[in-house]
Amino acid sequence: GLLWAMALSMLATSILWARHAEQADREASRRQQVRLWSAGRFRIHGIDVSTHQGRIQWERVARATLHGQHISFAFIKCTEGITLQDRQYARNMQEARAQGICTGAYHYYKPGKNIEAQARNFIEHARLQEGDLAPVLDVEEAGRLNPESLADDILRWMKIVGNHYQCTPILYTGHSFRKKHLTDARLRNIPLWKAHYQKDGHVTGKDWAFYQYTKRGQVAGIKGRVDLDVFHGSPEDLKSLEIPPQK
Repeated sequence: GLLWAMALSMLATSILWARHAEQADREASRRQQVRLWSAGRFRIHGIDVSTHQGRIQWERVARATLHGQHISFAFIKCTEGITLQDRQYARNMQEARAQGICTGAYHYYKPGKNIEAQARNFIEHARLQEGDLAPVLDVEEAGRLNPESLADDILRWMKIVGNHYQCTPILYTGHSFRKKHLTDARLRNIPLWKAHYQKDGHVTGKDWAFYQYTKRGQVAGIKGRVDLDVFHGSPEDLKSLEIPPQK
């Protein structure tokens, strides 16, 4: 009798735990849905490209749609470190502009390389114009730098380039990298372009201006995969991030 009672008690306990776990899973799922949005709910869509996409047919890109919206902007790789330039940059910028796509350029940051030289490399080759999007610093590597030293580099590059174009540059980085390495409080007010790949291409959080939600997108005019992005705001908000008339 005692063994039977103990068995029943253990069975009841396991059922209660199973129900509790199921309820907890449902609650976690509900909270997750609150935080996630489909990329399709955003009005302004874009792409970012480099030489890895090869020779892009921009006239086809301009006719393509993402979630029912035409592509409004394109960030194009310009430079990397202190000596490298993207082979397709000049052509991509010229042809994307010709199709009426709002263009921006980015520099891939290399830790341990002179930051003033990296800024000069970008300015010399980017040749951005009034109406282009503010320049972007792509930070994905920390090397041996601690968060303070890394922030020093980022802010120095942004000061040099921002002064040149009379605007506030944009910081691109990955969600996990940012949490680990970009913790310096001085970086909080910089416009953020965040990469974070959620299941089914969902978008999460509100602390960003641009959001790269997949690296496996497909767009007419581009062979293979391409990064897809959304902008958090209105066309007027996007225009506020453009380079102003140069004095």
